[in-house]
Amino acid sequence: MHLIFGLGPIGGNIGERLAELNREVFGFDLAPARVHEWAAATNAPASSDLARVDWSAVDSVIVAVRTADQVSSVFRSLQECCAERPLSVFVVSTLAAEDARRILPSGPDSWRVFEAPVSGGPHGARHGTLTTFLSGPAPTDAEERLLADISGRVFRMRNYGDAATVKLLNNTLGTYNLLSTAHMLNLAQRAGVPAKDFLEVIRVSSGQSWMSDNFSEVQYDLLLKDVGLLRGEVGSLPATDLSGDVEQVILQARGLLESEA
Repeated sequence: MHLIFGLGPIGGNIGERLAELNREVFGFDLAPARVHEWAAATNAPASSDLARVDWSAVDSVIVAVRTADQVSSVFRSLQECCAERPLSVFVVSTLAAEDARRILPSGPDSWRVFEAPVSGGPHGARHGTLTTFLSGPAPTDAEERLLADISGRVFRMRNYGDAATVKLLNNTLGTYNLLSTAHMLNLAQRAGVPAKDFLEVIRVSSGQSWMSDNFSEVQYDLLLKDVGLLRGEVGSLPATDLSGDVEQVILQARGLLESEA
């Protein structure tokens, strides 16, 4: 049985996806209303009380909470319930790299803990098309099948913290794209071009990005959280300045790609 720890937009939709595939799932969340809604949507058991979980049936846990402190709390709760049992633990929460390196190795030796932050939002979680950044042990066949059910693509990394770094870099780039789109929409409006009309132009031309395609639905609060985590790790982020040496920056990055080919 798969225990979904956190029934928010990502965890709840992953759980719905697995239930739809006829996998046995149990949903847990501290919010009773969220538990009720998820149970009604999936026709699967759910609770805000861990005592109602049949721990003898649990073989994997998907942790989809928001903060590092919450992940640590989940680990403590799991250790109280099944410290001696074999368990595959997938932490899809986005952590700072330092927190991933600190928290994830703290599980019992009987656990197989995977750092598995995801990209693709609630839609990707619901339809099994998430991009998953994976660090941890080599997955077993059963773990590979679970990953295949929730992911469209899995990028594999060696060490705890690597997956977090890649996810944070990706989301920070997405935030740059989102902010740039917003700047251009505001500028278009000031120049006399309706912002709604210009967004349609962006979506079919060179300014297009995932962020422009989903501009009105993006959960920017989560992106800003990830930007803060990356800034805490690297210290400062590049400033986009079109009056600077744009060509040098572009050629330097292209050179990196060519040297790694």
